[in-house]
Amino acid sequence: MSDTKPMAEWIYENVERDLDKKRDDDPNSVTESVVEQCFLTWLKMAKYYPDFMNIKLENPKAFIDKLIQDYKTKEDFLKPVGFCYQDDRIEPWLNIEKPNIDWFYWNRYHDYLRTKKHWSTDTLRSMDRDTDNILDVMANPKMDEPFDRRGLVVASVQSGKTANYIGLISKAADAGYKIIIVMAGIYNVLRNQTQERIEDGFVGYDLVSKKYVGVGNSRQRRPLLGTSRIRDFNKATEDAMRGVTSGHVQEPLVFVIKKNTNSLREISLWLENNCKDDGPLLLIDDEADNASINVKYDKGEVSKINGQIRKILGLFAQSAYVGYTATPFANVLIDSKSSDEEVGDDIFPRSFIYTLEQSTAYFGAEKVFGDIDDPKPKYVRWIFDDDESRGIKRRSGDVLDELPQSLEQAIDTFIVACAMRVLSGDGDEHMTMMINMSPYKTVQHSIYYLVGDYVELLRGSINSYAALPSSLALNASAKLRELYQIWEKEYSGLPFTWNDVLGVLQETIRPVTLAEINSQSKDGLDYMHAPQRVIAIGGYRLSRGLTLEGLLVSYYARNARAYDSLMQMARWFGYRFGYENLCRVWMTEQSARWYAYVANATKELTDEVRAMCTARSTPIEYGLRIKSSPDTLMITARNKMGSGTAIKPAKVRLDGAFVETTAFDRDPETLSHNEKLAQNFLKELQAQHCYPDKSYSTDCGKPSGKLIRCVPSSLIRDYIRRYRNSSGSPKTNSEYLLRHINLLDERGYDDWDVFVTAGRRSETHASFTAFGDTTIRERRAPGCGTNETVFYVSRMRLSSRGVEKVILNNAEIAQAEKQFHEENPHKENVADVYYRRIPGRRPLLIIHPVALQFKNTADYEKWLKPENKGSLSVWPSATHVEETVGWSISFPEVGIREEVTYVYNDVMLRQIGHDIESEGNDDDEPDL
Repeated sequence: MSDTKPMAEWIYENVERDLDKKRDDDPNSVTESVVEQCFLTWLKMAKYYPDFMNIKLENPKAFIDKLIQDYKTKEDFLKPVGFCYQDDRIEPWLNIEKPNIDWFYWNRYHDYLRTKKHWSTDTLRSMDRDTDNILDVMANPKMDEPFDRRGLVVASVQSGKTANYIGLISKAADAGYKIIIVMAGIYNVLRNQTQERIEDGFVGYDLVSKKYVGVGNSRQRRPLLGTSRIRDFNKATEDAMRGVTSGHVQEPLVFVIKKNTNSLREISLWLENNCKDDGPLLLIDDEADNASINVKYDKGEVSKINGQIRKILGLFAQSAYVGYTATPFANVLIDSKSSDEEVGDDIFPRSFIYTLEQSTAYFGAEKVFGDIDDPKPKYVRWIFDDDESRGIKRRSGDVLDELPQSLEQAIDTFIVACAMRVLSGDGDEHMTMMINMSPYKTVQHSIYYLVGDYVELLRGSINSYAALPSSLALNASAKLRELYQIWEKEYSGLPFTWNDVLGVLQETIRPVTLAEINSQSKDGLDYMHAPQRVIAIGGYRLSRGLTLEGLLVSYYARNARAYDSLMQMARWFGYRFGYENLCRVWMTEQSARWYAYVANATKELTDEVRAMCTARSTPIEYGLRIKSSPDTLMITARNKMGSGTAIKPAKVRLDGAFVETTAFDRDPETLSHNEKLAQNFLKELQAQHCYPDKSYSTDCGKPSGKLIRCVPSSLIRDYIRRYRNSSGSPKTNSEYLLRHINLLDERGYDDWDVFVTAGRRSETHASFTAFGDTTIRERRAPGCGTNETVFYVSRMRLSSRGVEKVILNNAEIAQAEKQFHEENPHKENVADVYYRRIPGRRPLLIIHPVALQFKNTADYEKWLKPENKGSLSVWPSATHVEETVGWSISFPEVGIREEVTYVYNDVMLRQIGHDIESEGNDDDEPDL
């Protein structure tokens, strides 16, 4: 630890305390100048503090400016409060009882996060309200009546779930919950990490070292721990705790256990003998979609882990089950009526579903994948030399003979990024790189040794030549030249020069270590005791809740059969205060495309969920909606291409949905067919006396185009049936769409509106004739995956934002936008689903005449560069244009509950939780 680190922390803590007090007195009094002056005041005070009197700062201004910037970064972002759905039997109780509760555990956790972890006041205020809301829908532990609450908390990957449930546990303990069990994943590495965080944030004591940690000190009371940082609940623990009962202790009993059959069996036996009916019990299920789901439901049986969880809940007359997950699909797809005579009801979240909102500082899918169609995305770097691209199919027992060049570049980037953090004064912070290339342990082990050799090669070059003047060093060392090229390509726009970086490379690489994270390795990630600069290599164990502190560079090269794990493998998401601009993610183009697709569909699904909350829908209704959402299934349907896995039937619902073509087959015959089909469709409209509405205008941000009202559904049906849809656009497969149109007819929705879009002349000169008028086509650029045969639309979106409001009047548009902003006060862009929900509107078919082309020569030339995988054979020139017509449909929500059949493969079954019963160690299986 550097000499200035303790002084920086001392100044920061005092400034926070002063500014918090000033903010409490007057929220508007903490201005930027006040913040700066407060830091300068405490910098002067530090000179007279005994511990810091001998510290001489080389650059006092740079030192204090960094502290000020760190403070502003953490304080300025917004953390919205979440939203909740609950059943009709929930009776609010917390506001009445709150003044009578001693909030000892919560207050000290709150103070710990503020003073030691430097959380902003807005973030803490948001957590306070979120945990209050969740506790309120659990149950009052002091009530006399029995209760059995089952709930689910949904949050994004790496967005603060653990911190939230530690806050919830703290409040639950204060309110009167006596037994607290946290099921922390299926692996020791995650259980141990969670145990440490709960000891730091709630218990305040480490059983292994016998020392007070985190929130704790010797003068305060503390909970009774039944597990430690090195010991799960097992037979030895059960014997040691024999005779201890919850009725004999004043403080809560706390257990952090691995989610496997042995741990659950032992703690279930101990609870039955020592604490039965002596709760209340709070059971936190971390990663609740993993292993907790009854994977034998379709056989009429109960899987072991699922049954053990239900049995534990059944031991207590008063119990609350709260699952936490970033991927909730499996949980809401549980049969809400499923029950078993021996183990009781299944863990469907019938009582409540609470969704934690992302803060504006969250480093998530929108930031990481939002620009993947650009020639040079900001954060994503492409892998073109992965096994699948080279035609290599690895199996268990295989080893890697050499590192891909892209991985060497990623390691170089990690070293340079670490150097940038050292130069920024963050040398005492954690810095991590993740490498996830294979589920097989033999492959992981070979990567570990190859990466170790490469790091030693870098270390040798740096130690031998980095002390030389820059020109001599670059002439003498090929590796230093490669590091220079990385700095120039990735970070030359940041404040530090190459000479600055060169000057700290030796101290940067000195502490770099490797950790192999799988069942055959004893390596671990110890972020608790000293700053780590580590390259973590593994497979499935690098996911599912494991936090990689200070993650700078991620290298993800898994093939299509591993896409089910992608959402949980996204360890690169999270909060990256002060170093977000250094983060990079290497992955295949196919993986990035898949993840962007999933992220877009998940966002639309969240919009649906939020609207159901406003409509006061119950969790059971939410579950049915998720079960029937087309996006939930279509996400995986994209994955079945090339997977070779068994296809299984599923049900989807189109009521209130939006679908659009996102890919076009490029053979001239198909392009011409769809072009002529659109022209014939418009001629048929005229033959049926359906003409454009002359009163249509672009008021309220409506797009340019022609609106035709009251079109017979028979014409829509004929157009969809004859359209040649690309297999790359599964959501616009005609079979199930035509059936839904028939169902709308039966409900009286046999008149449609049709809108023909128009583009801008500044984008393209390609034209389209509609109703005798010549208009400009919409330009759409090639997206990831575009090849000689299929054109994928950029960002997988054909339609522009707001197109669904073309059939609404100004008052209806204002109504939809008002509802959106009331429910989303911190967001600007209105989600289209709010326009879709205006009652009484007709179904809408949107015809999209499109020009498939690049925006300009500069974009095309960037695309042609080798790293962007562009090719003249795919797109011959910057001026090349292909013309065709796509379409989209906005279905009104009219209450059609009948479903239509779609198919998805077993990847979805694994993704939503049908993946694992207990941990295995057989090396001929993937390291799941």
